[in-house]
Amino acid sequence: MQGVKLSSVGMMLGACALLLAVIHFWAGPFSPTPSLEAVVAAKTVAIRDVVVATLGGKAAPTVPASPWDLDRTLMLLGSVLGAAALVLAVLGFVRNEPARACGGAAALGGAALAFQFVVIAVAAVVLAILVGALLKTLA
Repeated sequence: MQGVKLSSVGMMLGACALLLAVIHFWAGPFSPTPSLEAVVAAKTVAIRDVVVATLGGKAAPTVPASPWDLDRTLMLLGSVLGAAALVLAVLGFVRNEPARACGGAAALGGAALAFQFVVIAVAAVVLAILVGALLKTLA
C-alpha cells in the first residue's frame, strides 16, 4: 500500500462526497424551504417590479444574493470533495500508482459530481413542466 497514497485518499474523499450527495438527496432538504406557491408569487412580483421600473425609465431593482444555508453548504462540500477526488486520481495516475486505485478515485469523485448535476437538471425540468402547466391553466 506504499504506492497508493494519493489514490487511496482520493477514493476516501470520493466515497464521502458520494455518500454526502446521496444522503442530502434522500434526507434533505435540511433548511426550511418556502412552498412552491410562495416562490412562484415572489418571482411574479419581482418580474412585475422589473418590468414597471424598466418601462418607467428607472433602474431595475437589484435582487439581494441568497444567503448561505445548510443545503447550499452541503452541496458545495460534496462538489469540493468530488473534485478533490478527481484531482487526486489524476495525481496518483501521474505518480504511476495502480490504475485500479486511480480509477476508483476518479469513478467515485465523478459519480458524486454527476449525481448532484443530474439531481439539479431533473429538478429544473420538473420546475419547467410545472410552470408550463400553470401557464396553460391560466391561458
